[in-house]
Amino acid sequence: MRSTTSTVLLLLLALAGCRRGEGVEGEATINGTPAHVPRFATRPTVDGKLDEAVWRTATVLGPFVDTNDGRHVSASHPVAATARIGWDDESLYLGFVVADGHPVAPFGRNDPDPHLWGSASAVEVMLQPGDPSDNRDYYEIQVDTVGAIFDTRWDDYMKPLQGGAADRLFGHQEWSCTAERAATVDPGLSYTIEMAVPWAALKTGRTPIPPRLGDIWRLNLYSFRDGQRQALGWSPIRGQGNFHRSSRFGRVRFE
Repeated sequence: MRSTTSTVLLLLLALAGCRRGEGVEGEATINGTPAHVPRFATRPTVDGKLDEAVWRTATVLGPFVDTNDGRHVSASHPVAATARIGWDDESLYLGFVVADGHPVAPFGRNDPDPHLWGSASAVEVMLQPGDPSDNRDYYEIQVDTVGAIFDTRWDDYMKPLQGGAADRLFGHQEWSCTAERAATVDPGLSYTIEMAVPWAALKTGRTPIPPRLGDIWRLNLYSFRDGQRQALGWSPIRGQGNFHRSSRFGRVRFE
């Protein structure tokens, strides 16, 4: 585990750096310039630390804002967060730093599709290959601080939903992102989650996978806890549905 001092510095530098303009705000990319996703020269070791040199070449996304109205929050917010992003021919890499010093992790790492949104401290990735003007063919990945993961594939906005309240299936839960993931927690301060999502797990007939240089995809990121009563996102929803509304996802360009 990293030292407490290094974790504090990582969190403070990430949040403060974004506020100096070093981070990319998600909402600005919807109709403006997409966030740059750099190609990593070396593959990071997925150990939940983000301390390798390659992560310093990643683009910083954030700081995360109020999910509804886009309001900026203080670094002391329970789930204040930033993320870093990069890619290579094999995977998409994401690293989150979240100012939740007392994360809750009630599930086991290998529990099948636990409902993290209901009771865990976790991060969420919404990913739509390509830059379409619809909500079709997108992916959802949630990961908590012990590596428990909920992942699914959706055909359209919140479709399909099957079953009743007790046995509901969300999207195509048989799909797995097969993400490599790891987390570190500094009690009382923050946690870090690092993940590598292999392109081989993603399938769509509408855009090349892996992406080509210059391709633009849709992406949104969230941090949450307490049944999502405490939640922040990279790009706010602005009252247009919920976390799944792809027209409110930010845009990223692979370069």
